[in-house]
Amino acid sequence: MKKQVLTIFLCMISFFSYAQKNQTKNTMKLTYIMDPQCGWCYGNSSNILKLQEKFGKEIEFEILVGGMWLGQDAPKGGAELSSFLKNHAPRMSQTTGAEVSEAYYQLALDSSYSFSSLEPSAALVLFLELYPNRVFEFSHNIQKALFVLGKRLDQKETYQEILLSMDIDFKEFEKKWMTATNISAAKKIFNQASSKASGFPTVLLNNQLLVEGYFDYHQVEKILEQKL
Repeated sequence: MKKQVLTIFLCMISFFSYAQKNQTKNTMKLTYIMDPQCGWCYGNSSNILKLQEKFGKEIEFEILVGGMWLGQDAPKGGAELSSFLKNHAPRMSQTTGAEVSEAYYQLALDSSYSFSSLEPSAALVLFLELYPNRVFEFSHNIQKALFVLGKRLDQKETYQEILLSMDIDFKEFEKKWMTATNISAAKKIFNQASSKASGFPTVLLNNQLLVEGYFDYHQVEKILEQKL
C-alpha cells in the first residue's frame, strides 16, 4: 500500500513538473516593437524573420508599431533630409548588411513626400488583422519597398505591388487601409508600444526587455534556446 501511494505521489510530481514546463513554453511571447520608417528596424528585419522561422512553433511572436514620425513631426523631403540620410544610413547598412539604394535618397529629395509613420503602420495593423501569420514578412517587404526601391509609403500602389508579390488579393486591403476605424486601431497600438519601449527596435520576452536596438541574430537565438 505504501509503495502504491509513493508511486502515485511521484507520478503526480512528474505530471505537474511536465505541465509547468509546457505551460511556460506555451505562454512564452516575443514582442517586436518597430517602426516602418526606422532604418535600424529595417536592418534588423531579416534577423526577426529568421527568429520567427526557427522559434515560431514554440514562441508566440507579436509585432507592435511605434508611430515614430507622425503629423508635424514627420520629416519632409528635401536636400537637407537627403544629405542627412546619406551621412547616417551607410553606417546602418555596413553594420547590418541591409541594402540602402540611391532610390531611397532620391525619394528623400522629394519635397512632396513626408516620411510619415502613419500610413505604413496602418498598413501593418490591417495586415495583422487579415493575415497575422505573415505580418513579419509583410513588414520586411514594406521596408524593402522604401529603402531599396524608393517607394512612397503613402500611396496604395506601393502596397498593391507588395501584396501581388505575396499572392494576396488587394481589394479588401484597399477598402480598409486608411479608414477611420483602422487608423484608430493603429493609434491604440502606438500607445501600447510607447508604454513598453522608448526606442526602436526593441524586443521583449514575456514583457521583459530582451534587447534594445539592433541585435546580432546568433546572440538572441542562443538566449531563446536557453529559455526553451
